[in-house]
Amino acid sequence: MPSRELLSLSLYSLLASNRGGLFIVFLPLYLVELKGASLPAALTILTLAYVPASLIGPYVGRLSDRARRRRPFLLIGEAVAFPLFLAIVFAPGYLLAGGLFVAAEIALAIGGPAYTAYVADVTRENERGMGYGLLNATSNGGAVAGFVLAGLFTYWFGLAALFPFVVVVMVGTLAVVVFLVPDVRLDLPPPAHRPLREMRPVVTFSVAVSIRAIGSGAVATFYGYLAATLGANDLEISAIAVAGLVTAALVSLPLGRWIDRAGEIRGIWYGTALGLASYGIFLASTSWAEVVPAQAVRNAGLSLVGPGMQAWVARMAPADRRAEYLGVFALINSTLWSVGPLVGALAILVGGYLGLFLMAIGTTVVSLVVMELLYGEMGLRARLQGPPSLPAPPDFPSA
Repeated sequence: MPSRELLSLSLYSLLASNRGGLFIVFLPLYLVELKGASLPAALTILTLAYVPASLIGPYVGRLSDRARRRRPFLLIGEAVAFPLFLAIVFAPGYLLAGGLFVAAEIALAIGGPAYTAYVADVTRENERGMGYGLLNATSNGGAVAGFVLAGLFTYWFGLAALFPFVVVVMVGTLAVVVFLVPDVRLDLPPPAHRPLREMRPVVTFSVAVSIRAIGSGAVATFYGYLAATLGANDLEISAIAVAGLVTAALVSLPLGRWIDRAGEIRGIWYGTALGLASYGIFLASTSWAEVVPAQAVRNAGLSLVGPGMQAWVARMAPADRRAEYLGVFALINSTLWSVGPLVGALAILVGGYLGLFLMAIGTTVVSLVVMELLYGEMGLRARLQGPPSLPAPPDFPSA
């Protein structure tokens, strides 16, 4: 049975996830239709919001470790972001509205490393796959509810209802942090000053497992456009997104428990392989309906990759620097994911959707090979290195 702390974080995840997916889909439309931005300007604002937010991860993670507390950072992030999101409604143009959105996302990033470290703080080492899987399940469930509710609100009241809806949800999110999330004080000494080279294993791991994120970020941005070219309307594109999120919500917890038994690297490897399979299905799709299983397989793979990555970093990090290490991982992973849409756009420009998915397949294969060479979970490293050398015969004394 999950602990009280983990259940409260799951409820926080359920509410907080309503906004992330909405912004990727609706924010460019909001800025273009209501604030007068061009589409390239709107997409640039979206990128500017997420990249700086990931850059502060190691710093705010270090602050959380030094304070030996997690909840205050969640509370600060939500409380500072709340008025910024509310002000977007009244901003007169896209530059001010975009600037407020960037500031709000940076504020929310204050709580990111503390949030992921909190899960590791309140779970045993052999339960962290389950812990991160549970939060992944509730996050995807919340995203489904967010898409459905936001779709209804924007259908009834137009895109002008988007940020009032987000603000109302944030009231509930803040209430969960204030009244339900326990303020656990870690019984640890202040983190000692250690040389940066001690983080080399986590940096190496983060790069290895995140190469695939370039392709994943591109596909996450463009699969809706692919479905549209295959004849899908807006409602059908939303159904494709919801199908993927529902899949992740259903499988994340059992897959997280499997990670605890099989190991984090193996879970990441299989999840990356599922992503590779999904790109093949996308590439072979001849109607929008065939994009549905592709998106479902892709999200099932992400349900292995995400908890596996976070559980591995949490296990390898010193207990007094856990949030900082998770912040470093998030910095690398998020940055590579964020360049995916740009790389994907260039790939489409050169080779159409064939070029996009070949790029995604290529980055995924590179990630799988690098992971295997570094960690050897699937036996490829041993095959590449050849059979082990036989021991030398004993040196018998001559007769």
